[in-house]
Amino acid sequence: MSLPVVLRGQRRFAVPLNLSVRQTTLVDVLAGNARELAAQPLPAGLDGHLLCGVVDQGWRTHSVLDDRVMYVVKRDAWHYLAWPGSYEAYLEGRFSAKTRESFARDEARFAEAFGEDGGRLDIQDFRTPAEVEAFVRHAAIVSPGYAPGSELRDTAAEGRLHGLVLFAKGAPVAFVCLRAVGDTLQYTGGGERDDFRQWSAGTILHLAALRLLFADGCFRLLDFRPGESEVKRQFANGSLRAATVLQLKRNLFHRLLLGAHALLQRRDEDNTATEAVSEEIQTLLGERA
Repeated sequence: MSLPVVLRGQRRFAVPLNLSVRQTTLVDVLAGNARELAAQPLPAGLDGHLLCGVVDQGWRTHSVLDDRVMYVVKRDAWHYLAWPGSYEAYLEGRFSAKTRESFARDEARFAEAFGEDGGRLDIQDFRTPAEVEAFVRHAAIVSPGYAPGSELRDTAAEGRLHGLVLFAKGAPVAFVCLRAVGDTLQYTGGGERDDFRQWSAGTILHLAALRLLFADGCFRLLDFRPGESEVKRQFANGSLRAATVLQLKRNLFHRLLLGAHALLQRRDEDNTATEAVSEEIQTLLGERA
């Protein structure tokens, strides 16, 4: 990973770092098995750790400890959905009676206007390697520029993909992409066509996806992963504070580097520094995947 240094909104240079990358899972976090991650010994022969998705324990942004310098690169909300056992129980626990009635009306109205014969929603679940290209094609019509990369094909090859698409008279109007990891579904993306927002196409598909995928009891969690979005806030029934933390061995260079970076980031008025670091982290995680 390279730690970018941003001054006055412009990236000036980047400092390369050799890091071990640790990622937690929602299952470990909820079970309390990830709290000690930030206290693990630093790796020999490397500059330090990059800890992704750890629980934010209220750390200061920049701290100098006995053997390391710790820097909170980013703080996020980590939304998730813990399945209560049935679709009806989920709806009752998450939404008011008025909202539930609105969901039912929207689905019935959409099915009547655009559904298959008999007024059924036309939803297809793309799962196999042979179906990936079709899913990507449909999703790109819904959200132009959608290009998930090779990881989607790898997920399908491993039998862990659920790419659901909602059609309106044969045309794709909304999609959601989920990856199965044990009894957890990880949310990797979704979208709806702008001209179908008035029909609540995205909401209809997300609710239908929950109803379909959790029906057989194989899954108990939907992990939205750290980061804010309207979809996550709407459908999650739990959340926690997460952080991306950089820990470097305590020496003069690392102390000066992270101290200067923290100072520059505080002065950054348009989040350019945070975005630059986030891009480096996403690139690093993508390469590891």
